[in-house]
Amino acid sequence: MLELRLLRYFVAVAETEHVGRAAQRLHISQSPLSRQIRQLEDDLGVQLFERANRQIKLTPAGRRVLASARDLLGRAEAFERGARSATVEDTRISVGFVTTALATGVLPQGLRALRKRHPDLQLELRHQGTETQLAAVHAGQLDVAFVHRSASVRGLLPTRVLEQPYRLAVAKGSRLARGPLTPDALGVAPWIAIRAGDAIRDRWIVACVSAGFVPKVAVEVADFASAIALVDAGAGVALLPASQRPGPQHEVVCREVPWLQMRSELWAVTRAIPSPIAADLVALAGRQP
Repeated sequence: MLELRLLRYFVAVAETEHVGRAAQRLHISQSPLSRQIRQLEDDLGVQLFERANRQIKLTPAGRRVLASARDLLGRAEAFERGARSATVEDTRISVGFVTTALATGVLPQGLRALRKRHPDLQLELRHQGTETQLAAVHAGQLDVAFVHRSASVRGLLPTRVLEQPYRLAVAKGSRLARGPLTPDALGVAPWIAIRAGDAIRDRWIVACVSAGFVPKVAVEVADFASAIALVDAGAGVALLPASQRPGPQHEVVCREVPWLQMRSELWAVTRAIPSPIAADLVALAGRQP
């Protein structure tokens, strides 16, 4: 069996055209190197060098073998690098998230802890809706998706990392800011609804109906910040997760409605067999501060 060591010796002699200089490059003695080159010629059954007057030059056959030897040694080195890198932990991760993952602190907390554990972390972030993220995880384009609902899709693994109550946002000057909240009062109030997927919207309607009223939607908005601004303007009331708090510039009060059975959930979804670093992020994000 041909030894790569002999090919390295051959290439060194061919490039220097001098056994002594090649021996210095290879950090071996000249006589053993000459014997190894002779052995390679015997193994191949080909004369690789012309030797005359202490000079050594490649034969035509030797030049052809040199090109093949360099190619083979290059591939061997690439194989070694690949084998070594396979033992090094891959710290690349692609993460999708909804706004709630930021507002609750779940994702920032998880990423801080992940960076401490993996200082060489290579991170790609995507701010996307739930359905888009689930499709991306299924297609292998995302490692972890932080989304509003779990996934009942074969090949995906959902983990609930947070559950929080909803609160009713009302203008400070309104009647709903004081006194008891009743289903009748919420049934006549104009509602500011958050534009969301059908599943979340249906869950909200069912919770309201189960509590004894049907919400009258005055306007739909794309995000919680818009809803808070409209509540501040007196345009209606809105149901917000506990993590969504009005700023000091807003004249808005958030009140608990314990009889309204609806909670906001945040899920981390990965492939059924996640990468080690994806599994790390899910576990770290699920730890409460």
